[in-house]
Amino acid sequence: MVETTPTHQEVVETPQTSAGVDTDEERLEEPVAPAKKAVTSDRRELMKSASLVALGNLGSSVLGMLRQSFIAYTGPGISGPFFASISPAQKFNDFIVNGSVPGALIPTFNDYADNREELRRLVFTIVNLVLMVMAVSSVGYFFIAPWFTNTILAPGFHPQEQLLTLHFTQIIFFSLLALGPFAVLQAALYAQKEFGWTAFAAAAYHAGIIAGAIFTSVAGERFFGLGHYGLAFGVILGTMGEIVLLIPGMRNQHLRYMFVVDLKHPALRRILKLYAPVAFSFFFSACVAFLDQFLATQTPCIDVMRQLKSCGDANFSAMGFATMLIQFPGGLVASALSFAVLPTLTTYIREGDIERFKSMLLLGFRLGLLLMIPAMVGLIVLKLPIVALLFQRGKFTAAQGILTAMALQNYAYQLPFIAIDQLLISAFYARKNTIIPVAVLVLSVLGYLAVALPFWQTLGMPALVMANTVQNILHPLILLLILWKTVGSLHLRGLLPALMKISGAAVVMGLVAWALQSVLARFPFFSTATFMGSVLTVVIAGGIAAVIYFALVILFKVEEVSMLKGAVLAKLGKK
Repeated sequence: MVETTPTHQEVVETPQTSAGVDTDEERLEEPVAPAKKAVTSDRRELMKSASLVALGNLGSSVLGMLRQSFIAYTGPGISGPFFASISPAQKFNDFIVNGSVPGALIPTFNDYADNREELRRLVFTIVNLVLMVMAVSSVGYFFIAPWFTNTILAPGFHPQEQLLTLHFTQIIFFSLLALGPFAVLQAALYAQKEFGWTAFAAAAYHAGIIAGAIFTSVAGERFFGLGHYGLAFGVILGTMGEIVLLIPGMRNQHLRYMFVVDLKHPALRRILKLYAPVAFSFFFSACVAFLDQFLATQTPCIDVMRQLKSCGDANFSAMGFATMLIQFPGGLVASALSFAVLPTLTTYIREGDIERFKSMLLLGFRLGLLLMIPAMVGLIVLKLPIVALLFQRGKFTAAQGILTAMALQNYAYQLPFIAIDQLLISAFYARKNTIIPVAVLVLSVLGYLAVALPFWQTLGMPALVMANTVQNILHPLILLLILWKTVGSLHLRGLLPALMKISGAAVVMGLVAWALQSVLARFPFFSTATFMGSVLTVVIAGGIAAVIYFALVILFKVEEVSMLKGAVLAKLGKK
């Protein structure tokens, strides 16, 4: 299930700048050149930060897709239990600490940017508190895991798969001893605009799971049956690697470990106040996600899987593989932009510069749509060869490929909205408002329920995927309306010319990709039933279509393309 990360907090009214009330004489006296320089500086800062985070996310996402490919090789009998078992640890980590990163930790740590020792004391107070909470929780979960697995995580699995899910989830929950502190340290480095090591650290998580998948494939039943547990121990290995990769960044920022638990620190109360609504949102999201998982493990087989008596593991695995593919552009674009823009938006709010706040947000919208709309089109048109290329080997069958492609298409419709949503959430976080996104989350879940509950038993897994898409489309639309009512016009009309050009180029791109795929499919050499055929189809059809898309947006003079080009060249050392 693809999830956004809503956060909330009390609304703090932002003082309006003089931009809307200046007299004509005051306007004439305003220095125009400095304003232009400020806008240019804003754009360069956003592109620099976003491209660095995106570069790190690219490495992490590539490893993430490789990880899914290795997991797929193990077959649904192992991948299904693994996907089911990993969610409790992820949801609990989101609830306790990870969800607080953008909404509470980064803005608060940013306030202590000029007082390094006080920042260090605050950071490691939270690290130590989180470590204690995770240790106690991991031991407690070990004993309630049997009930939770049979009732919530895998009620539709076969008994053998339920047992494997139980053992997986008991092992994986102990990864929180590293995951929790990692989230706090990551927030501290982001607040200091130390994006490099934090962006690349997440790759270690995927690398650990890949190592575990290889061990499972090689060991199998050997080593007293422990070979099947490679994926679970790979999670532990990966989370330890994340912490290790943060150490250079911590050294750069002089954040040496400190054994301190300062419960009287004034920032703790502020963080709790900011995070309380966010924590509720993650608790609520976790309940919806577990409902989604509960339904998915019991969904009926679709036509291509009719030969099986039970499809719960195959359906849930397909949703997991498709989710990873959606998270690739989501992490590369939406998350990179939202994390890069948050410190700057927070600064503008603190300074009361609402117009630059709006300008930065609108710039983020345009950049997000420039990349997410073609990503949506490409994944929909080339879904079958992409799935075959990444997953169709080992115990992953062609029928499971069709199932995953179906889930991928229904998830892909939400991609442009995810980009807008992440930026809007950052805008509310910058205003120290974490209540509104949570309230909107509750409303958007009604969209999920309206689609999922009536159709999960008849349409099956595709209905659950579409329900999630409806939820993630509603969330940014409602947030956008509320922000417009709160801060005034966001100048969205200025977005329309770029949106029309981007959409037109994306339609042409989709038609070209579809035509090339259809032509190539007539030749056995390009058959998606073979690995090489899938590679060539994706590279030729996808590559030519992508070149045409960027050629068209350049021809249409979409301004953000030149900014993107400048950022890429700067990273390559050519500018």
